Amino acid sequence: MLNIFDEEFARDPWPVLRSLREAGGAHRVATPDGPPAWLITRYADVRAGLLDERLSVNLRYSGGSDYEGFAVPAPLDVFQSAEPARLARLRSLVVGELRLAGDWADRAAELIGKSLAGLDGVEEFDFVERVALPLPTVILGELLGLPESEQDSLAAWAQATLAPDARPRARDTLGAMRQIITAVIERGRDGADDTMLGRLVRSGIGGGAADSDELPGLLFYLLFVWYEVLMDMLAGAVLTFSARPDQLAAMLSGADHAVAVDELLRYLSPQVLAAPRFAVTDLEIAGQRIEAGQTVLCCLAAANHDPERFTGPAESNGALELDVRRSPNPHVALGYGAHACVGTGLLRPVLASILGELYTRWPNLRAAIADSAVPWRSGFRHRGPLTLPVRPHGAE
Repeated sequence: MLNIFDEEFARDPWPVLRSLREAGGAHRVATPDGPPAWLITRYADVRAGLLDERLSVNLRYSGGSDYEGFAVPAPLDVFQSAEPARLARLRSLVVGELRLAGDWADRAAELIGKSLAGLDGVEEFDFVERVALPLPTVILGELLGLPESEQDSLAAWAQATLAPDARPRARDTLGAMRQIITAVIERGRDGADDTMLGRLVRSGIGGGAADSDELPGLLFYLLFVWYEVLMDMLAGAVLTFSARPDQLAAMLSGADHAVAVDELLRYLSPQVLAAPRFAVTDLEIAGQRIEAGQTVLCCLAAANHDPERFTGPAESNGALELDVRRSPNPHVALGYGAHACVGTGLLRPVLASILGELYTRWPNLRAAIADSAVPWRSGFRHRGPLTLPVRPHGAE
């Protein structure tokens, strides 16, 4: 059994993942929590596994001896237990609401400007602490129409859970998450504003009462799962572009920043692993026999750097080089199929708008330290810079 998930893996997983792809597509690994699981590393096998009905995200198919992951309690577990048709309907609802939210490019300047106003005269600051960590609260508050008190609660949760000195893991703060979700729903029910939150609450997502079990589950993903990915992507993008000014210039000169966002998602792969899958029956993946009840971890990061699927030169560590004009880009950074991240429809346009506004405001924004000196935060399934000192006006 392999032990690969250490601190160095979070910072630079690519050498390990390259060796695992080359040695075979499926490997028995130890997880940080102790129990083992099967790790799938090749693009074709990962993509097929995400679509395979013999692999279920429903915990009832677990045999109990393998890694089981973060068991989300009802009613927050709608995306873990719902059938594909139900998931497709909820995802369609989010995409439809995003269209109603209007053109993010026109609103990003004002939103981000308020958040960054106090930093214009600062020569150096921690980008994670001052921008990547607090900004998702501002974005979510505007998108959903969150009242100020709930925005404050969300910001406090993020600070307590995702800041460099935070002690509890996100999975250990479910009580705080549920309190925020309950308060958000109550506010949406009582309000009359034409906001995304108000429309969701008053319509009743499931076609019935406003407190349908779908709404808490949807808000759980939009408020908390999506938050961490956006935070990691913002910091990761700034770090990546600091060492690749040619790629930054290519993104800024392009008509559609979302193309570059897709490539950043592929390159950075902030969600290293998809949610655990449990074998419903005995099956075979990449020549390995998977027994019913065993856990399968589809490695999105490894798939996104598989040279059998993506063209381009490789870096010395095994990662495939960044190409912000890559098209088509069939990455699986946010999953694939029925259980792909429900926040995808929000993440891409929001990231595109934020990055465009950041580099319009600070064209010479650069990391103040070398890539190798940046500490990385890892929740085992996620990765992102823990801190990132930057100079908004470039090197002195």
